[in-house]
Amino acid sequence: MPYQKKRFLSYTTVFLCFLAAYICRLIDTDNDLLHALLDQSRTSIYLGLYCAWVTYLNKHIVYKKMRQCLTAIGCLMVFWFFLRTIKYHVFQDPLSIHICWYLYYLPMILIPTLGLNAALLLEEKENTKIKKRHVLLLLFAAVLIIGVFTNDLHQLVFRFYLKPPYSDKNYGYGFLFVVIQVWIIFCLSAMDVILVRKSKTFEKKRFWLPVIPGIVLLGWNIGNILRLPFISIIAGDLTAVCCLCIAAIFQSCILCGLIPTNSRYFELFQSTGSLDAEITDEAFRRYYYTGNFPKLSKELRECVIAESLLQENGILIKHIPVRGGHLFWTEDISVLLDQYQDIQEQQEELTARNQLLQMTYQKEAARRKLEEQNHLMNMIQDQTYRQYELLSLYMKKFEQTDSREECDMLLSKIVVVGTYLKRRKNLVLTKYSSQGDSLTMADLKQSLAESCENLKLCKIRAAYFVQDKEKLLHADDVLRCYDFFEWLIEQLFDVVSAVFFRVTQIEEKLQISVHVVCLIDIRIFLTERPDLLIQQEEEQEWFIRCPVS
Repeated sequence: MPYQKKRFLSYTTVFLCFLAAYICRLIDTDNDLLHALLDQSRTSIYLGLYCAWVTYLNKHIVYKKMRQCLTAIGCLMVFWFFLRTIKYHVFQDPLSIHICWYLYYLPMILIPTLGLNAALLLEEKENTKIKKRHVLLLLFAAVLIIGVFTNDLHQLVFRFYLKPPYSDKNYGYGFLFVVIQVWIIFCLSAMDVILVRKSKTFEKKRFWLPVIPGIVLLGWNIGNILRLPFISIIAGDLTAVCCLCIAAIFQSCILCGLIPTNSRYFELFQSTGSLDAEITDEAFRRYYYTGNFPKLSKELRECVIAESLLQENGILIKHIPVRGGHLFWTEDISVLLDQYQDIQEQQEELTARNQLLQMTYQKEAARRKLEEQNHLMNMIQDQTYRQYELLSLYMKKFEQTDSREECDMLLSKIVVVGTYLKRRKNLVLTKYSSQGDSLTMADLKQSLAESCENLKLCKIRAAYFVQDKEKLLHADDVLRCYDFFEWLIEQLFDVVSAVFFRVTQIEEKLQISVHVVCLIDIRIFLTERPDLLIQQEEEQEWFIRCPVS
């Protein structure tokens, strides 16, 4: 069923239920049995609707802290109606009725306060300052509640004209009652303003929608305080009116997008045409799907759950458990399998090449004069010896491990390090083959481009920026830039998730600045370079600066 139609039916059902409850109130009869039946039916309708609303909030509000506050508000409404029911239908003695009347102000004060807390918690990360602010709000609300509960001692909320036992049929209002009303109006108004300011949705222009039930609640409250006769006739039930208006305020915020919900996840899931996936229950019955996900038997699904299943055409089927069922999706790794085969062939070549270079390096110590080609090979091997050792270490680990996931990661690291060896050799050869000891920014950009592309195999998002790509530079400066990039990646291989490498020229000096996304402190991995400027910008973002020349 389309989302718009489902929402229309839901709101129509809720409206009809409230209409039925209101009709039950308007029916006047002398039959005690019928009167009790109508009153209990009305109470049951309200309690059922607010219990359903609590369930709706708990399932659909996106942010956890806001969901907790709104669920508590719904529970307070249910408590309020339950309190109203026992006041009029269970208790008969004046003291019990008096206590229930005071208990009304527990949800009446806490609901607006929790609503303001929910607005403050929207997209906010909890810290000491926010905790103190919430504690202060709840502390002030607690003071008001205590003032109501102790009213018989000071009569600052209600002033009674008769002697005890006090009754809610003959009283006036005190100063603290005005403070409570102002507090309720302030919380609801501030909540609406904060939600509008924090909202990023398209329907932000409909911020006035929650204001309508707020104005209705304010007008009813003023009329009730002034004891206008028509208020008692049309809407004399304080609990029903207040709960209805407050629920309308919060539901209006949800309707116009001020409070984010997950109501349209099914449509969003089906609109992802580039993904072949399905969601099933525990018995593997399909509920949601997108794309052309293949039909699998129960036995195959159990195999996928135990371990990802690779089909003959290079389609990998993966699985993750979700609440109440399973999520299956496919990935086309046929190109990656071809690359794996190429890497395996290159592995043998790299092993033989590494052994040859090691033999060459030992002979170069005894021979002082060699041809230019041997000299260059010796220099390249000396400058990249660390990477060859790293490749040797990865290949030993690859031969010893049986984990497919670890093998994939080791092969990805081998590709990245091998790319560096190839590109750096090209830079050195270009340096000696060109006239003058210089390279261009374009040479550096080509090397960074290939390294960043291969970092995707290691699940690292990498990007770069090189200024003035055609400008001639000292070759050593270009090599330092590329060496620093490779060194930084090798140090952070297993902890970094994203890297942005930037090379700029400021006042005729090359400057390297790097933005890194990492969950842990990267300084413990970069102690080898104390000259680096390392700063933490946000919780998971780090900035590194390195002068080159």
